[in-house]
Amino acid sequence: LLTAISVERCVSVLWPFWCRCHRPKLLSAIMCSLLWALACVLAGLVYFVCDLGHSERCWMVLGTLCFLNFCFFTPLIVLSNVILFIKLRRSSWQHHPARLYTVIFLAVFFFILFGIPLSVQIFLNFFVYINFVFEICLLLASFNSSINPVIYVLVGSYGKSKFRGSVKVALQRVFEDR
Repeated sequence: LLTAISVERCVSVLWPFWCRCHRPKLLSAIMCSLLWALACVLAGLVYFVCDLGHSERCWMVLGTLCFLNFCFFTPLIVLSNVILFIKLRRSSWQHHPARLYTVIFLAVFFFILFGIPLSVQIFLNFFVYINFVFEICLLLASFNSSINPVIYVLVGSYGKSKFRGSVKVALQRVFEDR
């Protein structure tokens, strides 16, 4: 989902008129549905192959997931964010990104910082297993999974001298459309 969001955000900045006029209205919903279906299929495959005793093919499935992560999803996230950053830095008008863009950027940043080490470690487990490093990578991945609500609240309350509102108010500020 982070990959789809990053690519869609990049396309909307590079070709704003096409996105407003010609982009299919249900494209986001269809892409999210397909990505959730892919995630369910891959999770089911890992469960069937790795947890139900077909261990001789487990490494092949995990290797395929690592390959998808390294060679497809992560490069698309990084490339689309670099293109977006360059485009916004070269633009003649100085426009501060909206809160939603800030939230998405931070979510992608923390995904790369805390989510990718587990994939790297799973890949390295094909060659050598280091228990301590694997546990640290699991801890980082757990932190990555729980950081998004914190990002939402902090970005939603940013700019206020004191955070007097509720978490609901902060979340509304993040996702409101101006």
